[in-house]
Amino acid sequence: MDRERITISIRKAVLDIVDKTIDGTSIRNRSHAIENLIVRASGQMNKQAMILLGGDNAMKAIEPTKLFLNKLSESGFSKVNIAVGFLGDKVKDKLGDGSEFGIAIEYNEKGEGSGGAIASLKKTFKSPLVVFNTAKKFDFNLDSLIDFHQKYSPVATIITEDIDTLDGIYVLSPEILKNIPNGFSMLEEDIFPELLKEGKAIILPLQK
Repeated sequence: MDRERITISIRKAVLDIVDKTIDGTSIRNRSHAIENLIVRASGQMNKQAMILLGGDNAMKAIEPTKLFLNKLSESGFSKVNIAVGFLGDKVKDKLGDGSEFGIAIEYNEKGEGSGGAIASLKKTFKSPLVVFNTAKKFDFNLDSLIDFHQKYSPVATIITEDIDTLDGIYVLSPEILKNIPNGFSMLEEDIFPELLKEGKAIILPLQK
């Protein structure tokens, strides 16, 4: 985690505001609180994130998920939605409430399939949604991925090394909700192929 130590002077009244945001969990200390408030002011907190851990490979994806949680925290995300399935209790035991990673975890057991999990967020899905859906570890620049998506404005930006499974990292625009049917659906098998045919999705090569 790249950080620089700085010294600043803050009025007592402003410091009181900073201290009120510290809860010991999602906001651990003054440094974290100040950083969080600055990121909020910059508008980055409007971005949302979801991790898909509802399948058979959920436990295999725990370690890559931990790396992703750290990346989210470093990029200024304050919370993440984790979609879980029948292994939900084991996932919760491994990841906890997110305090270890500096980000609040909200567990989600709604929706059927990866498409249904995304659809379950429709009431709050108003800005780009970053989605983690892989059991593999790899390095990538999250901020650059988000910037790319916002620059070219596809419905879906997909980073993957497997064009058959399309597992990987996604940035999705709210428009994708129009392509997700009621009931069970899979992003990888049902939604993305149609978006690619329509020229509304972009695939980027995975940098290992």
